Amino acid sequence: MKKKSLIATALLTSGLLLGTTAAAIADETPAPTTTPVTTPAPAKTPSPAQAAYKAALAQYKIDVTNYRVALVNNDIAYRAAMQKYWSDWTATNKAYWAAWEATIGTYRAAEAAYDAQIAPLQATHKAANDAADAAFLSATSGTPTTDQLDAALKAFHTATSAADSTYKAAVAALGPEPVRPVQPPLPVKPAAPVKPADPAKPVPPVKPGK
Repeated sequence: MKKKSLIATALLTSGLLLGTTAAAIADETPAPTTTPVTTPAPAKTPSPAQAAYKAALAQYKIDVTNYRVALVNNDIAYRAAMQKYWSDWTATNKAYWAAWEATIGTYRAAEAAYDAQIAPLQATHKAANDAADAAFLSATSGTPTTDQLDAALKAFHTATSAADSTYKAAVAALGPEPVRPVQPPLPVKPAAPVKPADPAKPVPPVKPGK
């Protein structure tokens, strides 16, 4: 009887211990958490002024890009125009002077040929006149008579006239003397290209509320 009481007491004690342990474990186990569901806030509808500003700002950015492109295009076009201007002006000057040098060169060549032909005729004419001079001086030196002086004068005029006639006939046979050409007017320098006007710079839109 006593043995049964001891067994019952042991079982009761074990049951109490198990119950206490289970309760402690239950207390230490964290409770399941619940993730709160966040409802997204409704999208804010921009006001008409804000929408207009956004559109104007987008257009402004496009206009700024186009403005910068226009500036570069103007610079390129102006530089090309200036290069062509100087190239054309240089070519005009070169063509003018080349033509003039060719013309004056032809004249100088003809003049040189003419001078070469007339030089011996001039020498012959001078020699004839020198001979007439010497003969007259010789005939009139000392104390010549009037008749001797008259004869000397006649001989002198005859000799010089003959020399002049011979010379003129020989020169005429050469043909006309080359005539120096008239230099044409210098080319007129044209007006330089005008740099293109820059486009108007875009103005940024004003933000609403300012």
